[in-house]
Amino acid sequence: MTDRLKTIFLTLLTILVLLTPSLARAETDPWTEVFLPDGSLNPNLIDLGVTTDTPDWMTINLPFEQTLALTADYHRFQTESGNIVILPSTQTLFFMAMNPVESGLASSDGLVGNGVGGLAAFLGLAAGSYLDWEQVQADHPEYSQPDQFWNAVLAGDQNAWTYFSGWSFITNLLQISWQDDALRSMYLLYLNGAAACAALPGGCSGVAANPPPAPQCPDSKVALQRPDLRIYKTAPTYPLVIGQDKEAQRGADIKATVTIPPVLFTWYEPVYEWRTFCRPAESGEEPNCSTGSEADEEDGIAYARRVFTGCRVHVERLPESVVSLKASAVLDAGSRAWITGGLAQTHYEAYLRNPSLTLIPAYGTWSGGCTGNGTCSAAGEALGVPFEDPGTYALRLEVVTSGTRFRGVQITQPRQLGGEGAFVVYVTLPAIVE
Repeated sequence: MTDRLKTIFLTLLTILVLLTPSLARAETDPWTEVFLPDGSLNPNLIDLGVTTDTPDWMTINLPFEQTLALTADYHRFQTESGNIVILPSTQTLFFMAMNPVESGLASSDGLVGNGVGGLAAFLGLAAGSYLDWEQVQADHPEYSQPDQFWNAVLAGDQNAWTYFSGWSFITNLLQISWQDDALRSMYLLYLNGAAACAALPGGCSGVAANPPPAPQCPDSKVALQRPDLRIYKTAPTYPLVIGQDKEAQRGADIKATVTIPPVLFTWYEPVYEWRTFCRPAESGEEPNCSTGSEADEEDGIAYARRVFTGCRVHVERLPESVVSLKASAVLDAGSRAWITGGLAQTHYEAYLRNPSLTLIPAYGTWSGGCTGNGTCSAAGEALGVPFEDPGTYALRLEVVTSGTRFRGVQITQPRQLGGEGAFVVYVTLPAIVE
C-alpha cells in the first residue's frame, strides 16, 4: 500500500476512533439502535449483505468516446425500527462525495465516521494531487484553499471532473477497495429507509418491511490466495552496456511472469425437505392423524411443511485474470553515485545516460489467460533492451487484475499487484596507465 493510501486509511480510521466515545446518546437518538455505548455495532442489527449496482454517477467519460462504468457497492444494515444504515466501499464513497445529490449522500439523515469536513479531507487525499489547482484558481479565484473547493463539490455547487489532470487516482481507489472489509468506515443513516427504500443508494434489494429471520447458514467467505509475480534477466549471462557487446549488440532480455491462484468463494445453501406434522383439530374438522396426546386416537389434522435440515457447502474457484501488465528497470542509488562520483573522476565520459527504462510495453508485449481450475497467468518479455548505464538495476512488475464475479455479482474488487527483481549490467573499463 502506498504512503498516500496509508494516509487515507489512517485518516478515516482516526476520525472514526475519535468519534466512537460520543456514541452513547439519549434513547431517542436513532444511532442507539446502531451502536452500543462502547461504540461496537448493535448485534440486533439485521445484516442485509452487500448490494451492488452500476449507477450513472460512477461512469467516467474517457478519451476517444470511451466510457468506464464502475460498480458501486454498499454493505447495508436494517434496524428494528426500519431505519437503514449504509456503509459504502471506499471507491463508492469517493464517487458519492463527488456526486452528493445524485448518489443520495445529501439525503442521508446523519453520518458517523467522518463529517462533511472529513469528507473534504478525504477527497483531497484521494485525488487532490491530480487536480489542476492553478486552473481552478484561475476560473474560481474565490477558492483560496483546496478545502473550499472540495466543500463546494460536496454541496453540489462545483464539478471537479473538469479540473482533473490525470486518472491514476482511480487505480489507487481500486487498490484500497479490494481490502474493503477493513476500509468501510463511513456509516450513513436513512430514517424509515425500509418504508422508502426506492430512494436509498442501492434501492430495495434485500430490504424488507418486516425484518427477515436470522440466517440459518453461515455467511459466505472469500479467501485470497497469494499470487506469484516474478521479473528477472534471462540473457545473456553477463550483459554489457550497449555498445560494448560489439559482436552481438544485443542488450539484455527481461522476463516477467504472473500466476494468480483462484479466489476461493465459499457459500452455504440452505437445504429443506417436506415433512408431515399433525396439529390439533379445530371444531368442525374431521381428524385424520394423532397428535400423540392419546394413544392411537386420531385427534388432529395432518399438514406438510418445509423444514430446514442443514447447509450444503459450495466452494467456487473464481478466476482473477490479469488486465494490465507493465515492467520497468531503474538504476539503483549506489550505482548512480558510483558513475557520477568515483568513475567520473577517472573517465571523463562517465555520466548517467538512461538510468530509468520502461521495459513492457516499450520493448516487449505480454499475454495471459486462465485455466479451467481457476488459475490465471500472464507472461511478457522485453528483448534486446539497450541498457546504457552499468550497475545494479531494480526491476519492477506492476499488474492490475479484473477482480472476480460469481453469478453476476462482484465478489472481489480489482487488485493492483507488484513484484520486484534485480540484475547487473557490466562495463569494461580501459586500464589507466600512469
